[in-house]
This record gives sequence, structure tokens and C-alpha cells, in this order.
Amino acid sequence: MRMVSAVVLGIVCGVTGVVVATVIVVICRMYKRKYRHRTCVPPCGYDAVGDYKPPSLMSISSGSQDVQLTKEHRAIQPRSTSITSRTSISTMSRGSIRSDTLTEETSSISARSDTSVDSCIFDPSFGAIRPDLYPRKDAVLQQSSVDQNLGRLHIRLKYDFRTSDVIIHLIEAQDLISVEQKDLEGGSFGDPYVRLAILPEVDERIRQSSVKRKTCNPFYNEYFKFPLTIDDVRDKTLVFHIYDYDKFSRHKIIGEVQVDLRKVDVTNSVEMWCDIIKHHKCTGGDYGEVLLSLSYLPTAERLTVVVMKAKDLRMTSVAGSSDAYIRVSLTVEGKKVKRKKTTVKRNTTCPVWNEALAFNVPAELLPKVSLEVAVMDQHDLIGHGDIVGRCIIGPDKEGQEGKHWNDMMQNHRKSMAMWHHLHKR
Repeated sequence: MRMVSAVVLGIVCGVTGVVVATVIVVICRMYKRKYRHRTCVPPCGYDAVGDYKPPSLMSISSGSQDVQLTKEHRAIQPRSTSITSRTSISTMSRGSIRSDTLTEETSSISARSDTSVDSCIFDPSFGAIRPDLYPRKDAVLQQSSVDQNLGRLHIRLKYDFRTSDVIIHLIEAQDLISVEQKDLEGGSFGDPYVRLAILPEVDERIRQSSVKRKTCNPFYNEYFKFPLTIDDVRDKTLVFHIYDYDKFSRHKIIGEVQVDLRKVDVTNSVEMWCDIIKHHKCTGGDYGEVLLSLSYLPTAERLTVVVMKAKDLRMTSVAGSSDAYIRVSLTVEGKKVKRKKTTVKRNTTCPVWNEALAFNVPAELLPKVSLEVAVMDQHDLIGHGDIVGRCIIGPDKEGQEGKHWNDMMQNHRKSMAMWHHLHKR
């Protein structure tokens, strides 16, 4: 029994000794390998004093100062760089690092030079003509008149192709003279403003400048535009009316300027000095037309006048257009017994109303009745206005006026419509 125990103890001690010896050998080998790795390979960033450098390596080192600087700049890495990557860099030879640096620097220089050359050759804006560097001077036109000169108007015209608008730059007026030839320095005149219009009309908007107080040389510097296609511009006339503002009475018109757009090339900016001439009122002829419908209802003894519309009104005092309304007067044996009027249509020479005005007329009075239809141009808020033109419809009239009345009398309960020319009489 004792012999068996001794044998087992010997075996255990022998195995233990072998294991311990193996562990010691492994540790020694690992320590030697680590020590050899640290001491045998010199760092690539430092040179020991007295190290031998081949001539080729020395020439690269001395002549490639820029290359070394570039490599040092590229060698800076974030702190998160792994140890493995730094170890792999340190195991490279000094000559390979510098030669790679030289190659990378040379390739980067060639790449930059190629890029700059390509940008110069293939830049689309290189060599292109820039119109903003060669601005065209405005053409300056002088529009003179043989009539009495009431001052001068300074404007600039241009067509905007992007918005299809005629742009009018109202710059200034100079040496304005009132129609009464009053003393300007005495203060009896001097609140001018300008109203603009294009004929024939393109819209119903009123375009008017600001009022300049107490001056005969107003400076406006204001812009206005009219929507027009370039093909329609040549058929238009630009009209300026210059007024003297009066707070308590009707504004006095100083004069006017008319610019025939057929004679002006508005595709380029055109600057113009225009003489202001006296505004000429219409003295006769046709003043437009009005469309009326008449009907009579015997059972109700009611005469109805439907004012439908007017066209081509010739205005006498307003700049290019009117604030028109129609006044219908019922006359019995030459005496006006009833008067009615329509609403006002602003800033147009072709107004449309479609309004009915009814009068109570007994059947026995119809042979003695006539209708006076007058187109009025309102010039203040109270309702006063000038007569643009008128027509009289009745049984004793000739032409269209008499025919229209007779048609109504022969066709009771039916609406009879007809155009009538307006006259000043």
C-alpha cells in the first residue's frame, strides 16, 4: 500500500514539473520575441547619430525638402488611429516612404495642373460675350411742335419682353405755363400732375402721377406700364395730359403730349423731350354711338328705355377716356318733365351699362313725347359733367331717331334696339 502511494506521488510531481518547465519556456520565448521586435528595427522617423546613409538616399533627403514636409503633413492622423496602422507604417523602409511621397506629390501636382487646364479650356462662360459689360446708350429724341409751347415733358419708353408691357418712365416737366398765361412766380399756378393713356384703350385702369406742389418744374421719376403685345404697340398712341390741381374747383388742363408709337422703336430704351401743346377740344362731327332699346307696355302705360352700351366716345376734356354716364330726359311738348340717369362707367370710351330706365306715359301723350339721350362725362364727385354728345328720339324726328320711335309704336310689348349717332346740338 505504501509503495502504491509513493508511485502516484512521483507521477504527480513529474507531470507538475513538466508543465512548469513548459510554461517557463513559452514565457521566455515570448519575452525574447518582444524584446527583439523593439530593439532590432529602428524607428522610421528618427536617425541615429553616425548611421550610414547611401548617396542616393542622401540626395533624396537633401533635395526633397518639400516632399518631406508634405509627407509629415499627411502622416498626421486622428487620435483614433489604430495601433496596427501605425505599426505597419513603422515597418516600411525609409527609402520606400520618401519615394512614395515623391510619387504622390508629383501625381497631385499633375492632377492639379490638368484640372486647371481643363477648367480654362472647357469653361462655358470663358470667351462669351456679356451684354452687361457693353450697355447701349439711350436714344434721345426731340419732339417739337409749331404750336405754342407750354413747356416740355421728359420721358423714357421701353418694351419689356419678359412681361409684355410698355414701360413709361415719367421723369419730369419743365417750364410749365398755364393756359391763362398767369404769372408763375406770383403763386397763382403750380400744382401740376400728369395723366397717361394709350389710345385705343387696353384696359380700364387710371394712370396718374402724383401732384407736385407749387412748382412749374416738377420732378416725378415715376413708372407706369401698359399690357401690350409687341405687335399691337405700333397701332397705339401714347397720350399725356398735364393738369393743374385745384382742391375746390375743376382741375385746369395745361396741355397735352401725343406720341405716335409707330414712329418710336420701343424695343430699345428711348429717351424723349416733348413739347407740351394746348389741348384741343372737339368742335363738331360724330361724337360716338349709343345703343338703345325702346318698348312700350299699353296696359301699364310704361315706356322703358334700355341703355345698352356706347362706343367710340369722343371726349372733350378728359385725358383719353371718360367717366361716362347717360342721362335720359322725358320731354312733353318741348318741356322736360322727368329725368333719369345710369351709373358711371370709369375710364373708358366704350362703356357697357345694360340698365333699364322706366317712365310712366299715358297712351294719349305718346304723340307729344320725345326722349333726349345725352352721354355725360363726369368730372367731380357731386355729379356735374360735360355733355359728350346727344340724340333726340321722337315721333317728329327724321332719320334713325324717327324710325326707332315709329318701330316702337308699331310693335307694342316688343323691345326695339337701334344704334344712334351722338351730336353736339
